[in-house]
Amino acid sequence: MAGLENVAAQLNADRPAVAIVGAGWAGLACAVECVARGVRPVVFEAAPQVGGRARAVELDGLALDNGQHILIGGYVDTLAMMRTVGANPDVLFDRLPLSLRFTDGFELRARSGSPWAQAVAFMTCPGLTWGDRLAAMRLMAAIRRAPPADETVTQMLARTRQTATNVRYLWAPLCIAALNTGLDDASARVFAQVLRDTLLGRAGASDVLLPRTDLGQLFPAPAAAWLTRQGGQVRVGERVRAITPHAEGFALDVAGATQVFAQVVVATSPHHVPALIGALPGTERIAAEITSLAYEQVTTVFADFGEGARLPQAMMGFADGVPHWIFDRGALGGPPGLMACVVSAADAARDDTERAVIDAVRRAFASLPEPRRVRTLTDRRATFRCTPGRTAIVQPADPRLALAGDYLLPLYPATLESAVRSGIAAARRLAG
Repeated sequence: MAGLENVAAQLNADRPAVAIVGAGWAGLACAVECVARGVRPVVFEAAPQVGGRARAVELDGLALDNGQHILIGGYVDTLAMMRTVGANPDVLFDRLPLSLRFTDGFELRARSGSPWAQAVAFMTCPGLTWGDRLAAMRLMAAIRRAPPADETVTQMLARTRQTATNVRYLWAPLCIAALNTGLDDASARVFAQVLRDTLLGRAGASDVLLPRTDLGQLFPAPAAAWLTRQGGQVRVGERVRAITPHAEGFALDVAGATQVFAQVVVATSPHHVPALIGALPGTERIAAEITSLAYEQVTTVFADFGEGARLPQAMMGFADGVPHWIFDRGALGGPPGLMACVVSAADAARDDTERAVIDAVRRAFASLPEPRRVRTLTDRRATFRCTPGRTAIVQPADPRLALAGDYLLPLYPATLESAVRSGIAAARRLAG
């Protein structure tokens, strides 16, 4: 994206504009790419702030995220997009080689480097027997190729004769973290792609990037400010109620007023898309496919244990899965003693999950007192359900219309990287 400043200087009210509906990571990435291509973006966001499902929120004066997110070194497009808008990943993250440390003492420390380094990590992990190590290497060899047919992760693990220890401490935690879908339902094809991109990917691809600030400061807020400086618009608190055909392109109903654009990108959460594009010809099948998506929820329990509370490591796992992960936000630049506990693919009632999480945390870390306050956030449509047989949702036939969102990449789960990639692709589609 070299030379963006010069391109952006040419953007003014007389240049063609594209309407982008939704200011999540996909919509904002699309807007940044539009600037690179000389198109003036106008971004509409119904919420009072940008960021979509990965943003900062405030509860009772406590600054939180609407769910604990981490990034990995393989998020190449996301990290490049952050740098473009002036958000420096070297400052905003703690970057560590992949480390799976569990509260019961099991620990795997991968090495940042080639696939050979990952192999050495498996072969030298003290918690694994030689049988476990050979089974892990057998799976790694198998996923160098895509599975011959899409199956569940459970079926793939059985086919490659994985041990109970490997499933408990390696594949189940990685699958639930990446796909937010349980082993019995998750797509082996997608999981294999994730493992190829990380454990078998380029040097540093499996590194864990732990945010040292709220999610809004990683990309959404810097992107919105950058876009405004470049001549684009980011209009929060303005809901697009409908998109209809118009002689000059598309008419957007924005809070009861009509605004016309020659091109439109729909970058909202998928469950909002069918209602927005339903009046547009040729979108019936797309709307039906999106409507058929199923979702998994994520619950994050934020517990304040007081300033003296610390964990042995900033990120730790619970092999029993309630919670799946705990993050010491105090060790990551947040309020001392604040822990974020994540339950992926959660299906229990929020109050029951909250109590179970606090009980599990206090059993694992006996020195922690009863929390001073607890705040629980549940995103009921955190990700689409990443199951076998999922097919690509095609773009509309009309080249003036594009979709952007993490649900559009059939070989990848719902991640920030998927969202950013889809936004870039949507901008390139409209720019021809």
